[in-house]
Amino acid sequence: MKVTLKTIVLAIPALSKLAAEDIRLQLAYRLKKNIAELQREADFFGEQRIKILEKYGVADESGNYTFEGDNEQKAIAELDELLDLEVEPVIDVLDIPVTENLKLSVNDIGYLEPFINFIEES
Repeated sequence: MKVTLKTIVLAIPALSKLAAEDIRLQLAYRLKKNIAELQREADFFGEQRIKILEKYGVADESGNYTFEGDNEQKAIAELDELLDLEVEPVIDVLDIPVTENLKLSVNDIGYLEPFINFIEES
């Protein structure tokens, strides 16, 4: 499966929310494996993000970056390029019945759709 880093970064909070729910053991185990793989990609993004910010800006005591001249635009362009990077995490797309007793927002479902098939059981 090819996805962009942006897709993974946006899905991480929803995956964490899903991981906090009580689900069947087999599903929980497979979800944990997927989250570990996707988290590696998100960690890579985080490391590269810091490198880009340090390349173009200066951090203050609270960790906020300031930029001189057009360095902010350069940083944004490089961050956008990083977010658009396609990666191939080794994961199984999971089937989760909509009958599971889960509390997710519409946004969560949208972010999870590349990694989760929400299915209606008859």
